Amino acid sequence: MTTKTFGRRGVAAQVTSPSLRVSAPAPAPVADVEPEQDSGAATPEETIGGRSLIADIPYLTGCMILFLLFIFGMERRLAFDIDRDGDLSVESLIAFGAVSYDLVVVAGEWWRVSLAPLLHASHSHLLGNCFALLFVGVRLEPMIGRAWFPMIFVASALGGVAGSLIGNPPGLPSVGASGAITGLIGALFVVSFRRADPVEQRTMRRTSLFFGVPSLLPLAFASSGEVDYFAHAGGAIAGSALGLLLNALWYNEDLRPLFTRLAAIGAVMGLVASSISCGIAATRYSTYAEKAAQFIPTPEMPSDLTKAGDQQSAKLLARYPKDPRSHLIRAFYFIRTNRNSEAEHELRATITLASSNAAGRATKDLAQAVLAALIMEQGRRGEAKALVADMCRAKNKAAARRLLEATKLCD
Repeated sequence: MTTKTFGRRGVAAQVTSPSLRVSAPAPAPVADVEPEQDSGAATPEETIGGRSLIADIPYLTGCMILFLLFIFGMERRLAFDIDRDGDLSVESLIAFGAVSYDLVVVAGEWWRVSLAPLLHASHSHLLGNCFALLFVGVRLEPMIGRAWFPMIFVASALGGVAGSLIGNPPGLPSVGASGAITGLIGALFVVSFRRADPVEQRTMRRTSLFFGVPSLLPLAFASSGEVDYFAHAGGAIAGSALGLLLNALWYNEDLRPLFTRLAAIGAVMGLVASSISCGIAATRYSTYAEKAAQFIPTPEMPSDLTKAGDQQSAKLLARYPKDPRSHLIRAFYFIRTNRNSEAEHELRATITLASSNAAGRATKDLAQAVLAALIMEQGRRGEAKALVADMCRAKNKAAARRLLEATKLCD
């Protein structure tokens, strides 16, 4: 789940369609049966691998991709702001159902958990996820069926949200289906060990590793950026666990796993929960729209907040006084011109406004770090350290934290 792309590290090797096993006819019993008698029962050749041929077409994967495309189309239609690169504004994503620790746990908006995995932040984010879902679904859906496939998607989506809430900074919003898709990748890898055909095993593992390694390996190097690798990890754990369960319920590889009815019920419950969450988001949309109108539109936002000039920063502050970023931009101008008392005033205004804004955690942290560095230069070290004490205890690598480490306020 992120605000960027997932799994687009190159051109995938062509994946062959799932191999279909033909059931061998049972030997004819030795009995006095007239050759011309016909019992009317279907012969084994009428089914493939104990299933009908139609059941092996990944219809559900295609429907899920179309569903994600439809949802993103609605996002684009309702977005408050879209930047130059086509990314939806953070305010829009929060209104639609993005998750963060502050939004879900602190604010108690648990309805977001079942909606965020269906949302995407940009065309590239969506297309990357759909590309991975297609390649994995073509292999996995015909194998485990249209009950377990969406059930793994739902469970992995929840695992991805859990990973995001645990691993990301509290105020960082996240959206995307990559946690759910990484869970499908994990399940594909695990169930490959249940297949007897070595060629099929290698194809399944090659597909899962092609997408799985880029989605998880950066965690080993503490990579962050705009990709939510913690959601990938949470989804992979949930999907792999369900893959192990499927292996335990899989007594005949020519048939599908047991308890398909229960799996179907779980998948339907996930869809119902998402529908209810969508209704809740719709009732709050107008409130978020009113707040979004008070924020600086992307075309007017300076490319570098620290370098806006006098006229530009003053104009933004006059037009958008309730946007904490306009006060932060003005504060940076005052710092550059050595007007420290005025800069301190604007930084404190930034902190106050950002504290009441669902998307303001990063802005607040940056303003606190800059303010702490500013007042430390004035000899008020004790006040500066008290201002950033909570941030120093937080385990994140945000820009604000790096600034504190550079100024040694966290020592």
